Parts: sequence; C-alpha cells; structure tokens
Amino acid sequence: MQNKNTEKQDTSSQNRADRSETVEQNGFMHRYLDASTLTFTRSQVGTARLEIRNEVCHLRVVVRRLMPLSHPEKYISIAADEETEIGILVNPSELKSESLIILNEELDKRYFTPRIQKIYRVKEQFGVHEWEVETERGRVTFLVRGLNQNIKQTPPARLFITDVRGNRYDIPDFRELDAQSFHQIQRHL
Repeated sequence: MQNKNTEKQDTSSQNRADRSETVEQNGFMHRYLDASTLTFTRSQVGTARLEIRNEVCHLRVVVRRLMPLSHPEKYISIAADEETEIGILVNPSELKSESLIILNEELDKRYFTPRIQKIYRVKEQFGVHEWEVETERGRVTFLVRGLNQNIKQTPPARLFITDVRGNRYDIPDFRELDAQSFHQIQRHL
C-alpha cells in the first residue's frame, strides 16, 4: 500500500543510478539512502518535498538527527510522517547544494536550540525559575519548572535547559562562561 504523501513515478527504466541499500539490524530493516539520487524541494505551502530519482516523490517529509550530540551533521533519518521512515542519509554533505540548504532549514526548525552565552540572573519563586540570558539571537527571559527534570548535563560540562514551553537552550560548556554566569549556574544546580 502506498503512503498518501507519495506520488509514484515511472520505474520502467531498469538502468538505475540508485545505490541505496537496505540492511537488517536487530530485526529492523534500515534503508541507507544514496545522496546522489535525492532532491529536496519546497512545496507551494513551504513544506519539504523529497524526490528519490526513478522511484518516488514524497510530498512532505520529516527529518531527524539520529545522533544529535555526537554526529549532528551525519545520520539523518528521513520519514514520510512522524512514524514512517523512508531511510537514513549517512552524509548529507553529499547532497546538491540546493537540497542541502532545504535539509538544513528543516533540521534548524526541528532542533532550534539557542546557545546561552551569558546568564544575567536566575530567580526562583514558588518552584519556578526565571532565567534572563543572552543567546546568539539576543536577550531572552524564560521560565523553568523543576530544574532536576528540565536541565540535563552531558559530560563534561554541557547543559541542555528546557523551558515551560518546551523550548531548549544549550550551554556547550558552563565552565567557559564568565564568572557571574558561572556563579548563577552554581547557585541553582
């Protein structure tokens, strides 16, 4: 059965340039996509479309990083919807430049995570912490409820902070912050 988000293309040509491969691991089938056969475009309403040459055109695709911390620029899962994976693109840098731009725009939308450069203050009231910070996109104030659940540390000193709206903020290394910012972190962690 065909996904409603796809259009079947003529596959009569048996002379395919498609070098994608399907691999079974732990009972799951993973399809590794060949970047040379992929073309990302924008639909009229602005969604990302994916054409796999000589195979299919997906009218809307969802992209995710499979290794967002250790390899954010590699291993991209491309899906027809939130649950139906099309395949894995190991090295997106092999895409044509127009396609790479669209893929990166989609990843930026999904993983919008401003980096905190300075912490002006963290004020706690009734279990809710109000953070006033400087990011690469400007000064921001946000609320965090339950610091233990909403601040994740990854070794050695990286922090991910999730606010009450679900927005994430990144401090790549809190040890490199200025003294005032570092003091704010120490007081509340």
